[in-house]
Amino acid sequence: MRPFLILTAAALALGSAAAAAAQPPAIAPGAAVTVAIGPDLQKKAKDYGERELTDLSADLRRQVQQAAARTKGPPPLRIDLVIEDAVPNRPTFEQLGRTIGLSMRSVGVGGARVSGTVTYADGVERPIREQYYETDLRQERGVTPWHDADLAFDRVTRDIGRGALPAAYVGPGPTGGGHFGYPFNDR
Repeated sequence: MRPFLILTAAALALGSAAAAAAQPPAIAPGAAVTVAIGPDLQKKAKDYGERELTDLSADLRRQVQQAAARTKGPPPLRIDLVIEDAVPNRPTFEQLGRTIGLSMRSVGVGGARVSGTVTYADGVERPIREQYYETDLRQERGVTPWHDADLAFDRVTRDIGRGALPAAYVGPGPTGGGHFGYPFNDR
């Protein structure tokens, strides 16, 4: 009976060790990711709602941690990002509660601008600048308030995963008369 228990315990130990070895790490070893809200976007916090900005930064941080874990080149040691601007393409809960006539069927063009630095183990610090703003309302397909901002975040994570970090903003920035009654922050 005793040899049976020993063999069973050994088999369980080997099985759990194999399962642990098969799991990929959640983030790159030693990679630290910070995401801050820029001053221009912080000014919009009252309009969008603080919770919205907290959720945006948490989403970007999670996506970047996953991208850093599967990077093709040397993994980043530290990633510091700032969400400079974000515009929802559907009203946020705060906007819905405050403005009569808005609904989740209300639609506009949205997007986001992200900047920051990526630091590698050899001490090299590289800037990253990425933005995406939809320019044509007819092309708007998102059903969530931050669909276009998520597309900008996808670009950031793709750039980090490939190790190709743009040092300047590319593509159209925010333009137009406004979004749900709030003017764009033209630069």
